[in-house]
Amino acid sequence: MAAARPRYGSHLSVAGGLHHAIDEAARLGLASVQVFTKNQRQWRVPPLPDAEIALWRAALERAGWQRECGERVVSHGSYLVNLASPDAALRRKSIALHVAELERCEALGIERCVIHPGAHMGAARKPSDPNALREPPTPDERAGLERIAASLDAVHDAAPGLRVRTCLETTTGAGTALGYDFAHIAAIIGMVKEPDRLAACIDTCHIVSAGYDMSTPAAARRTLDEFCDVVGEDRLLVAHINDSEAPAGSRRDRHAHIGHGTCGDACFRAILSRRAWRTVPMILETPKEGSCKGTPWDLANVAALEAIRGAAARVSRVGKAAARGAAAGRAARAILLALTVAGTLGTSACRDWTRPVRTDGRSAATSTAGGGRTPTEAERMRLEEADSLQQQGSYEEALIVFREVLQQNPLLPDAYLGVGDVRYKQGRYADAEPAYARAADLDPRSFRAHHGRGKSLQMQGRTVDAIRAYQRALSVDPDSADANLNMATAYLSLGEARIATGFAERAVSLDPTNGAARVNLGVAYERTGRAPEAVGQYRQAIDLMPPTPQVWINLINALVADGRYAEAMQACEELVRIDASADSWERVGWARFRAGEYAASSEAYRAAVAADRRHWPSWNGIGVNALNTWLLSERREVAAANEARQAFRTSMEINPDQPRILRLMATYGL
Repeated sequence: MAAARPRYGSHLSVAGGLHHAIDEAARLGLASVQVFTKNQRQWRVPPLPDAEIALWRAALERAGWQRECGERVVSHGSYLVNLASPDAALRRKSIALHVAELERCEALGIERCVIHPGAHMGAARKPSDPNALREPPTPDERAGLERIAASLDAVHDAAPGLRVRTCLETTTGAGTALGYDFAHIAAIIGMVKEPDRLAACIDTCHIVSAGYDMSTPAAARRTLDEFCDVVGEDRLLVAHINDSEAPAGSRRDRHAHIGHGTCGDACFRAILSRRAWRTVPMILETPKEGSCKGTPWDLANVAALEAIRGAAARVSRVGKAAARGAAAGRAARAILLALTVAGTLGTSACRDWTRPVRTDGRSAATSTAGGGRTPTEAERMRLEEADSLQQQGSYEEALIVFREVLQQNPLLPDAYLGVGDVRYKQGRYADAEPAYARAADLDPRSFRAHHGRGKSLQMQGRTVDAIRAYQRALSVDPDSADANLNMATAYLSLGEARIATGFAERAVSLDPTNGAARVNLGVAYERTGRAPEAVGQYRQAIDLMPPTPQVWINLINALVADGRYAEAMQACEELVRIDASADSWERVGWARFRAGEYAASSEAYRAAVAADRRHWPSWNGIGVNALNTWLLSERREVAAANEARQAFRTSMEINPDQPRILRLMATYGL
């Protein structure tokens, strides 16, 4: 019997009222939700009106969650809270703010409130310190952990008897943030007077960026076993399910769509399949902008997670050897990188493949220079706050923070990168490009700056300029699969398939399980007359991702070009099985005609116009087949000539700009 589906959820907006998040979660079919119960950037806590509580409860009832609110709804505390601060005044404000948050949760029936443990503000460990994990805390860290425990005791004293539990979130360990080591969470729980009022929240992006090994099934199991041994299996009440743009161990907090980052299948499969955590809310904090071919990103990410969770059966079909060689993101890319074709250039079902892909998170040090280019601890915390805001989709609020930081220090590359990232996610590419350019000026060794600028330029159609930016990015990190892939797509869009081939081959060699990269390489091979090799790439892409119509169309094109008509006909059958659209039937008609199966070709073209009466390429197909019948009859079958004439005229009415059809009609007197 299949394992129960995890309790997937997402951090959703409460704009217009808290109840809207519940309604949206229900609309999306989610089983849990995370919210801010107030503006998390303000110290002021407005009262919670009775009317607001009534609307909230009504939404819970509509969703069928009224009896399970405590298990399905999670609050995320304010980013302003720092219970580890050595500043007594700030610590008192943080305690008061967290007490207010818990009281709001209690009024709403929320029993799980996630907070970041805090930052000790002393001497930070170096990100490359090999002893950052599983070693005793430094004196500054120990003092910070003690302050957190004392602060939580003060919170509990001020708010006795509440059901809501504070869930301490694992962190990346950036700057002086505590919580990057599971032992930090355990130490805090062990020091407080009321440990039963505390629980834990694992963030997949954070633990991978902190340095925990989740790269293989065995390593992921060991890491989660360690969490259970150190913190306690029953302590986990919330999980944040996010991929990471940043490399493992980088201590950078940058969330990505599932399968678009460095966490890998093993990470997600391990946490999703843990029997004891089946009812734990699995909250997505991934970007919200845009959609995946019309599907909200939250649902696309849930589908990706489900593909990962059930990937064992698919892996067995493609062979154990391929499974052992699979790198991070195979099953998730199967959902999120399913390619389509525009002309002969592949495009993704969730993103345009003539457009650049997201950065792989690699970067040279963004703060290598002096003179204000290295953020202070206070600036780093503000940058982390802004990053968290944009990851939640609060783009304008994130921009406010980034700009406030830049007003104080206009030489911070990281702040310009943040502005660029926000504008890029908003689709404002002309605004993103100068921000990335400024970051590159300040830090010429920043991969993210050059790569981000290249993406922004490419999205504006400034392909030549984009190539120059990608070249600079590759000079910093020649092993970036994404940068090589974007370079390939840029050259393909310029018609330079031979140049594109080298970059596409490099992208595949760096990430051999990336189906998108293989489709792109197939396009490059097909354009350079290497149809047999294109077929091989398309077939491998189909093994690496769920079949999509346009990948099958690519395969059909290459098989026909290679004269492999029997295989092309089999591919045609598969194409219309999964997608009986006008585009699919048109491609079947084209392939049948090339194979000399004219009656079957006509039938396919008629199926296309039945699906879409304005599909002019299929009207042309009907006309060509009828014209062919008329000519083969030595112009005796007048009905065929009339059919050709009518089909061509219908096509011209839909699309008058067809000089070849006009010449064809004139040549044969149609």
